[in-house]
Amino acid sequence: MLNKTHILLLMGWCGSVAVNNLHACATCMCGDPTLTLMGTEKPFPNRLRLATDFSYRSENIGLAGINYRDLEESRLNLGLAYALSEHLSVAIRLPLVRKQLREVNLAHSETNSLGDLEISAKVFAYQDRQTRPQHLAGFLGGVRLPTASEQQDHGRPLDVDVQPGAGNWVLHGGVWYGQYHYPWFFYASSVARYALDDGFQEFSEGTAVVTTLLAQYAYSHHWAWQLGLDTRWSQKHQYAGVADPDSGGWIGFLTPGVVINVAEDLLFNLSVQLPVIKQLNGDHEEETTFQIGLVYDF
Repeated sequence: MLNKTHILLLMGWCGSVAVNNLHACATCMCGDPTLTLMGTEKPFPNRLRLATDFSYRSENIGLAGINYRDLEESRLNLGLAYALSEHLSVAIRLPLVRKQLREVNLAHSETNSLGDLEISAKVFAYQDRQTRPQHLAGFLGGVRLPTASEQQDHGRPLDVDVQPGAGNWVLHGGVWYGQYHYPWFFYASSVARYALDDGFQEFSEGTAVVTTLLAQYAYSHHWAWQLGLDTRWSQKHQYAGVADPDSGGWIGFLTPGVVINVAEDLLFNLSVQLPVIKQLNGDHEEETTFQIGLVYDF
């Protein structure tokens, strides 16, 4: 298992890859003024992006007075993306996770720790033309590594729900499409996630499919509105081979947001995920998610 030193060294190496390949503004290099966040950008050789974002969410599990639990989660993500060519980019993301779990008996547990490192790749398999393409599509995939340490209290492992990571290897793969027609921008993706093994305390994560539909309109070269629909379907999780009745199902979030170009090659983004489709299994409810972030092109 990778330790924290290995993770930080890996991220530092990725950040140094393009030290001798600095460019003019990213818009000039890709020939497109669309304001794109991490993961939706057009590639050009040696393009290097740094992103950091903070998110907050909460969820309720179980029946009041019986097995009710309230979970709050904050994440500070640090990510790097590097384009090896016009056809392939790679990225890494490392979260700092804070979780608080309150149970029906008033018991309280909390963790603050690095989460699981995720490594991904994006393939640009199609573009409608060589110069300033408007339609791009391809594949994406990656792996989530069990880099987070299992948190304990006086030698006893804390509940799985409050752990900063799951303790298992998870593969993901899917397809994506982007239409870049300034001032409009449309993006869609569908990704499946599959756990290769059990995690902490014999926890088995259910297979999931996550989809994103996004529309963006730029009022100027300095700011743009976004509206998205993010959905997730997943199987029930299992503990020691027994299915958790309050897990899995289908949920959809309406996601309005704004992207602002605050300086050359520096973007600020703010969004909120509002649960509008609620078909989760059992007694399980996810609340609104808030997110704020920055993206910088070197």
